[in-house]
Amino acid sequence: MKSTARGTLAVLAGCLAAGGAGAAPAAAGEQVPVAVPLTGVENALHVKAPELSTGVPIPVPGGPDAPRFVAGRMLPEPLLPAVPLSSQLPDTRVEAPLSQVTGDHKIDHLGLTTAGSDVRTATPGASVNPPLTGPIGDRFGLPGVALPEAALVTPLLTTAPGAALDIA
Repeated sequence: MKSTARGTLAVLAGCLAAGGAGAAPAAAGEQVPVAVPLTGVENALHVKAPELSTGVPIPVPGGPDAPRFVAGRMLPEPLLPAVPLSSQLPDTRVEAPLSQVTGDHKIDHLGLTTAGSDVRTATPGASVNPPLTGPIGDRFGLPGVALPEAALVTPLLTTAPGAALDIA
């Protein structure tokens, strides 16, 4: 076997080994957990601080609708398409001690818990039509005059959050 063929096989084997032994790509998380430190409240007010844990949602963009050409318009419709985003609202837990605040030791703490829920949004879009129409065959291809048009597509927000409050 020639040295060039051996070298080619060695490079090919090295590439296959590197590709096969590589780690799987990291799965993108839907939220980043956040623990809010409130020890400064304990030191400043000399009371037990509430506990708060939540997360920051990471929006995942979807594919916008492609602009379409409409008869009688010079620009595509919509000119600026709305971009859909999806994410998940994080689980949130807040627990605040109440025995020192109320002076009543029958009520120990106040807790608020929210479950994660899916959220879908879409950015605003825009549609614009200049004061000229497309070429008109009866007028030798010259455009006609029309009223200018401008429109905004409203943003969208869809979710179903829920919460539970407990006093113990």
